[in-house]
Amino acid sequence: MKMILVDGFNLLSRYYFATERRRGLDPEVTLKGLLRKVDSWTNEFTHIAFFWDGPRESTHRYTLFPEYKATRTGLPEPLFDDYIKLRAALDARGIFQSELKGYEADDLMGAVATAFPGESYLYSSDRDLLQLLSSNVFQIMPKKGEEQLVHEALFESTYGVKPTQFVDVKALQGDSSDNIPGVRGIGPKTATILIQHYDTVETLFTHVQNDSLLDPHRKFAKKLDGNEEVALLSKKLSLIDVHAPIETDWEAYRFGSHLF
Repeated sequence: MKMILVDGFNLLSRYYFATERRRGLDPEVTLKGLLRKVDSWTNEFTHIAFFWDGPRESTHRYTLFPEYKATRTGLPEPLFDDYIKLRAALDARGIFQSELKGYEADDLMGAVATAFPGESYLYSSDRDLLQLLSSNVFQIMPKKGEEQLVHEALFESTYGVKPTQFVDVKALQGDSSDNIPGVRGIGPKTATILIQHYDTVETLFTHVQNDSLLDPHRKFAKKLDGNEEVALLSKKLSLIDVHAPIETDWEAYRFGSHLF
């Protein structure tokens, strides 16, 4: 069994902005192109599911840090119209969709991908999902004119850490797109070096507190000292909740199953 798990707003936004200039000639151009893509998946995947974000203010991340994703703007009206039409079109095709108050699409995708007994393919350009990669979880990352299939080994050779450590790196470097603070003065290169040697943020700060950093890393002690709380907060904000409540009747995800 092979399932493709789609980050709904990520895919819709990509198609919307890619087709925006042609909208004047054909108001349905975004929806038509996107549905052609969806239909192509039926030849390769037995199971197809779309996941949508719940309200940002309902998530535990917002409770922890109200500034989380605060820089994001609302949907343009034409994009919202396409969203309504797309959800209806997916229902008509018998494609499973999931949205749950209190959770983001990433959480639902993570919970399904880690529990599904077959192969799971995450379709999104969002790098946050890379933390989920495993022997049977992959990510298809759309880029300009192409798609990249990312697996566990490719991730490790590219980023120098394990997928599960990606949240630790992000906890140190932060993420301006999601408004995750990180540790001021620690960039991606330094964050990666530190996690390569100390495995997790928690272990790293134990060494900071005990003044037991390795000699090459002592130069970072001043930047790290006093920033354990913000680093741990950033990790919690970055960590996908794979224990989110989900539908575990896998037949419900099979393409077209609930049309009959």
